[in-house]
Amino acid sequence: MPHTIKTSSLSALLSLCTLSIASLSQALPNNDLQVHGFISQAYILSDGNNFYGDSQRGSTDYMEAAINSTWRVTPNLNFAGQILSRDAGNTDNGDLKIDFLFADIKAVENDMSGLGFRLGRVRNAFGFYNDTRDVIFTRPSILMPQAVYFEGNGLRELLFSADGAQLYSYWDADENSTTFTFTLGRTKSLSADIIKNIFGQSSAIIHKGELKNPIFAQLQHSRNGGDSKFGISMLNVSLALNSINPANGDVSLDANGYVLSAQKNLAMWTFTSEYSLISVEYQIGQAFSQEIEAAYIQAQYRLNHEITLTGRYEMSVLDRDNRNETDSHNLVFGVRWTPAANWIIDADVYGIRGTSGIPGIDNAGNMPLAERTEIFAVMVGYRF
Repeated sequence: MPHTIKTSSLSALLSLCTLSIASLSQALPNNDLQVHGFISQAYILSDGNNFYGDSQRGSTDYMEAAINSTWRVTPNLNFAGQILSRDAGNTDNGDLKIDFLFADIKAVENDMSGLGFRLGRVRNAFGFYNDTRDVIFTRPSILMPQAVYFEGNGLRELLFSADGAQLYSYWDADENSTTFTFTLGRTKSLSADIIKNIFGQSSAIIHKGELKNPIFAQLQHSRNGGDSKFGISMLNVSLALNSINPANGDVSLDANGYVLSAQKNLAMWTFTSEYSLISVEYQIGQAFSQEIEAAYIQAQYRLNHEITLTGRYEMSVLDRDNRNETDSHNLVFGVRWTPAANWIIDADVYGIRGTSGIPGIDNAGNMPLAERTEIFAVMVGYRF
């Protein structure tokens, strides 16, 4: 019942915002204000472990809804923002939040290149999908590739956006294009949800935490009008956490790494592969370090303009020094139906061998985690 009430209230709020902003949009000339939004609801059934709610009994605790808009003030100044509600089991609580909100200033632009800045809460370019992971229409499947994007770990808040400044540039030449993005974030407090997602039951000893000046950078190149894409992304994320008991000392975590991305687009097929290596150093009384290695390969086949089939294999190793004890392997098969431009229905099957990416806080009463998890998921999405 609470979930139903929350969803109904959110739907009413989205409808009110849409009508209000749409009226304002009509009052402005040349469509300088654009308003869009989306809402999607999933049903997840699993065996072995829970994923986003009590999915072993069937869960509807995975919902996303947002209103977003862009405002073109001048040819060189734009504003963009999004208000989001995301419910994902115990990893996200469905509260309304500002997902991104920034000013986009084009400093230099000509027919072949451009340079600009974004100031505010900006989306981080990381891999092929991170900066568009909020919308089911732009994801390759209901759940993001766990191996690279830490979907089940509840780290979306850390990865998707940052408060700070972003430099971006592009260079076009014939059928080729190159883009570069660099983000420097400011220090900000961590939400209680993030602390729980990272540290699980151990989060009870943490009083508060901060994200220290995150850095994201990406260089991406596309050839022949986008039929081939390549990219390298880098991140530097540091967390500083204060223990409830000062005698236990503070906790710190530093993560540095990169993602290599490649994609080939054919008439009926799209092949995508990404590889990531992240080094993590953390201090909990004493210093520890490990390297997280992950990769996936994905094939998408378009039966027609409405139906797409997806297959993906994912591999992740939480500690390269202990491969056999920390490895996980995922197989994903899915079908996507887009009966209209603003509707989408996804149905996916996930076979997971290992525990990497299983939301620990959705399984607090089911420890230790099962080594095998099967998931069936359906999600319906609508956008306007």
